[in-house]
Amino acid sequence: MIIKDRNYWVISKNSNVDYWSQDASPEWTPIGTFKYHPSEGEGRSAEPHYHDADEVWIFGYGHGEAWVDDKIHEVTPGTIVYTPMGSVHRFQMFTEFDNASIVTRLERQKRGVHLLVDVDGPPEPTVPGFVIPGQENTGPIEDRGIRCPFSELRIVEFGVGECIAQGVLSSNEHWLVETGSVRLGIDGFEVDLSSGDVAMLRVGAERRLYCPEGARMALARE
Repeated sequence: MIIKDRNYWVISKNSNVDYWSQDASPEWTPIGTFKYHPSEGEGRSAEPHYHDADEVWIFGYGHGEAWVDDKIHEVTPGTIVYTPMGSVHRFQMFTEFDNASIVTRLERQKRGVHLLVDVDGPPEPTVPGFVIPGQENTGPIEDRGIRCPFSELRIVEFGVGECIAQGVLSSNEHWLVETGSVRLGIDGFEVDLSSGDVAMLRVGAERRLYCPEGARMALARE
């Protein structure tokens, strides 16, 4: 299921499988893909690598460590890790965990893979990455620098029957369902979303979210 409109795209889990796809999102957002990675075993890690795009990890739960350009950061529930193009990074998780990830559109050589220094050569850095601990990540990002396109990146928990009142968006806004279910009303159209589904909403659109049974979602606001 992919629902396309001038002011929104709704992308189902089954249509959101290619992590490096360049046509999985509308042209009015810098996001290439926004994807949920469900619970994974403890001890999982990723080797040191970099990308021809920016990448963001938003951890729903779990504990571990992230390395960003040789600096080690603790990972806790709600932590975001922003790694700009050319930033060497990796993570090591010590517990069960899940997360959401975003990759922006590919640049430079447009290689949609993990790039390794020993194989692909040293990266050309852009700007420093940053990590915001979960307990501090409760609203807009105070200092995102000159490259990060997102003003807010966080996990939002909804209780049973909770909703976000209808309103006109002042910026592009993107929601990824991690757990639970959500009814999205957008410009008079309604659709039910479940785990792995993504709604990409354009500035000026009128949006309402209702969670009949509760939900946990990842929010990316430009």
